Amino acid sequence: MENDLITYRQVFKDMEDDYFNGVHRNTKRKRSRDMASDRKSFRRCFTQVFDQVTDWDTYVSWEGIKEALYSPLPDGNNPVGHKDFKDRYYRLKQVAERAGRKKALEKLEKIDPTQTVFAESQSIDLDTLLSLLDKERNTDYGRSTENQARDGWCWVSAIMCALYGLRPSEVAAGQNLTKAITVDGITFPAVSDPNNLELVLVIGEFTYFGGSTKTGWRLAIPMSKDKTLINRLGIHNVCLPITESKDPSKFNDNHRKWLERHDWGFTQTYAFQHLGNQLGEMNGIPQEIRARSFGHSVAVNDSKYKKRRHLATELGILTRHQRQPLPLDMGKQALINIGINPDLPEVKAILRAIYQLDD
Repeated sequence: MENDLITYRQVFKDMEDDYFNGVHRNTKRKRSRDMASDRKSFRRCFTQVFDQVTDWDTYVSWEGIKEALYSPLPDGNNPVGHKDFKDRYYRLKQVAERAGRKKALEKLEKIDPTQTVFAESQSIDLDTLLSLLDKERNTDYGRSTENQARDGWCWVSAIMCALYGLRPSEVAAGQNLTKAITVDGITFPAVSDPNNLELVLVIGEFTYFGGSTKTGWRLAIPMSKDKTLINRLGIHNVCLPITESKDPSKFNDNHRKWLERHDWGFTQTYAFQHLGNQLGEMNGIPQEIRARSFGHSVAVNDSKYKKRRHLATELGILTRHQRQPLPLDMGKQALINIGINPDLPEVKAILRAIYQLDD
């Protein structure tokens, strides 16, 4: 008889090898154990689940999988309904499949892993952000290091939310922040250049400290080209915080901790991204373009971002789109109604420019 039993350690080792022999889901880059971002992703997606198994050298069984699946959360609460439970379910199901544990698979099929418990989604509107930025930039913290941190994290908050809707680490992967860059014969001016009106941002695959970005190399555009807003946000005044840590999450953690210490009222960086998305919608940027600039699919933009809408910004979007441009004939009639002759040469010139008419 052949012993087909397999231990958790053997299965975990096979899953780890398969992961690092594979490619990054979004960028298709070959994964590497030498890449800090890849190691961190593996720990988050796999090791945290594996650690729920108490003895890796026992054979895979339904009893062991059940114990790992229902282990209490770090805060002692029952995991059912939480994202952790859903993640455990699908990873442990892979374990059972690899080990050929039919009984465990049958038991798992009867369990509903749907997430029903969600953390409160934080949000922010543009006016609140601007007031927070004004307050911080007008505060002298006495120490140069504190003032430098203030300038850096305020600039990161401004550029990644109101203008580009970026993840914090993607700001650290900007390639044309302070100098122009040429790609495939096309030159992209520096963001710090006050004459740069297009403000197209080139985001590299890696941050300056070696972490990989979630979606790889791409171009991002501002969600508003209002000069007054851009100047108030201080976008041209590039001030990128520098971290010496090789931990790919350190940059994000430092930003979150700074927000917490300075009582901004929220710490979820997704709040910035969702504000950027709403700002783009308010300015009439199509969802397909916003999604491409943010580095994800239209489906993600449609499902994830709309769950976190800020009411004040939502109201602004709806009321702004109540006032749509009039067709040419209706526009002429509207001018007549207020006593303006649309046949005057200067009025005709204006209409030609606005409606892009040949004659």
